Amino acid sequence: MKLKALDWLLIIVKAVIAAVLLIFMAIGAILVIQPAWHTANWLKEIQWMWLNQTVYVGIILAGTIVIWIWTIYTVFEHAILNLITEEVTQMSEHVFDRDTQTLSVNTKSRRMRPLVTSINGVFEAAQVAEIQGKAIEKSKDEMIGNISHDLRTPLTALIGYLGLVKMDSSTKNTEKYIGIAFDKAEHMRTLVEDLYEYVQVNGSDFKMQLHMAPLDLSAMLNQLAVNYELESKQNGISVSAITEPASIEMMGDQNRLARVFMNLISNAFKYGEGATFIRLKAHVLPDNIAEVRVENNGKRIPDEALDRVFDRFYRVENSRNLNTGGSGLGLAIVSGIVEGHGGSVRVESNDALTSFVIHLPLQPES
Repeated sequence: MKLKALDWLLIIVKAVIAAVLLIFMAIGAILVIQPAWHTANWLKEIQWMWLNQTVYVGIILAGTIVIWIWTIYTVFEHAILNLITEEVTQMSEHVFDRDTQTLSVNTKSRRMRPLVTSINGVFEAAQVAEIQGKAIEKSKDEMIGNISHDLRTPLTALIGYLGLVKMDSSTKNTEKYIGIAFDKAEHMRTLVEDLYEYVQVNGSDFKMQLHMAPLDLSAMLNQLAVNYELESKQNGISVSAITEPASIEMMGDQNRLARVFMNLISNAFKYGEGATFIRLKAHVLPDNIAEVRVENNGKRIPDEALDRVFDRFYRVENSRNLNTGGSGLGLAIVSGIVEGHGGSVRVESNDALTSFVIHLPLQPES
C-alpha cells in the first residue's frame, strides 16, 4: 500500500501552505506579546525581540514548528485514509475472490495500523464465511444425493418384486417376493427413521428436547448386553459389560443414551469383521466424567477413515451398498446425542482393538 506521486505532491503543497500560514501566525503572536514597540516597523521589532527576548520568541517558534509537523502528519494520515478507502472499495468488488490480496499492515502511519488490521480481519472473515457457505451448500447437495440413492435402491427393488406378484400372484415364488419386498420396505423405514433422528439431534434446540433424569449407567450397559444375547449367539460374538464401580449414577436422557450404545453395538456386529467379542467398559474419571468404551476385536478401521466415521452418510466401504443394511447416519446420530449431553466421542483402531470412546459428564452443565 503506497502513495502515488500525485498524493505526495498534494502533501507537499499542503505542507507549504501550512508553513506560510503558521509563519504569519507566529509573527503575529510575537508582536502581540510586545506591549510597546521599540522600532519603526514590525521586521525590525522582531529582530529586536530576538536579541532581547530570546526565550519568548524561541518558545513561539518551537510551538510553531511542532504545530507544523503535526499538521504535515495529519495531512499524511488523511492521504493514507483516502488510499485505504480506495483499496477497500476495490476489494469489496472482489471480496469472494480467493486471489484478492488484503491490505498491507506495514503502513508508516502507526495510528492507521489497527484500522488496516481490522479491515483485513473483516475481509478474511467474509472470505471464510463464503468458503463455509459453499461447503454447506456442497454438503447439502451431497446429502440430498445420498438420500435419493439410498431411498431409490430399495424402492426400485420393492416395486420390482411387487410387480412380479401383481403379474402372477399364483406363482410359487410369491411368498419369496413378498418377503424380499417386506425387507426392502423395512430398510426404507429404517433409513427414514435414522434421517428423522439425525435432523433432530442436529437441531439448534436439541438440548431442550432432552429429558434429563437420574440414571444408572452401569445398569443400562448391563441390560443392553443382555438384550443382544440372541444376536450374540447368531453371530458367534459375545457381548459383555464391565463397569467400575458397579453403579455409576449420572444425569441424562436414558432413551437417547441407549440409542447411542445400541448404534455402536449394531455397528460392531455389522462392520467388525472377524470379531469374537463386543465389550462395554465404563469407569469414572477424576473430574466426574464417565468414560465408556465400546470395543471389539474385529477388522481395524483404516487410518484415513478415522476422522470421517462420524460424518453423515460416510461408510468405510469403498462403495455405497446395502449389504450391511446401514443408513450411514448411525455414528452421526451418536455424535450428536453425545455432544447434546455435553460430552465427546472419538474412535481408536488398531490390529488388536477398535474402540469408540465416549466421555459423558455425570452432571449436566448449569
